[in-house]
Amino acid sequence: MPGITLKQRRLAAANSKWQVYLDHIVDEHGNEVPDYLIIEGQRASPDRITGIALLAESNGRFVLVRSYRHALGSTIWDLPRGFIDPGENAADAALRELTEETGLRCAPANLISLGVYAPEPGTMAVRAALFAAVHCEGTALQAHDELGLESIHLIERSKMAELVATGAIEDAGTLIAYYRYCAWQATPRKS
Repeated sequence: MPGITLKQRRLAAANSKWQVYLDHIVDEHGNEVPDYLIIEGQRASPDRITGIALLAESNGRFVLVRSYRHALGSTIWDLPRGFIDPGENAADAALRELTEETGLRCAPANLISLGVYAPEPGTMAVRAALFAAVHCEGTALQAHDELGLESIHLIERSKMAELVATGAIEDAGTLIAYYRYCAWQATPRKS
């Protein structure tokens, strides 16, 4: 770590998905934090990609979910998302999560990588892969085995732009995926 020395790492908590550490760190100027909080995925890989988020499009409309987020104590607009299972790559996880959470399907050829993002790089040692799925098929059905998932919505493009512009969408992954998808659409491609 350039300029920062890890003096001690203590495991504070762990569950099936996360490990929480308290790191005692010091920098070259003598600044010290004895309990710097770090959250790391249980299956940490070198690239630290532990999950996915997916901006899906069906019949010209975006697929958003309303999810109750316990940590915030409120319901927010969100994308279908989830963890990458052992032995699974990010693209396969995106297609699986799309079907599990919404009932929609997307051909692998219609999956567009939108890169990765770091949800909270100050404390979370994780990245999530972002995707867009175009020309999704099927009927949107709400999953009843997803904790906090309240409803599925097919959102017109103008309504999506309004939700983004007014701040109704708070989730960083949803916003980043939306802006990257808009940039991808605006980029000329070779035919």
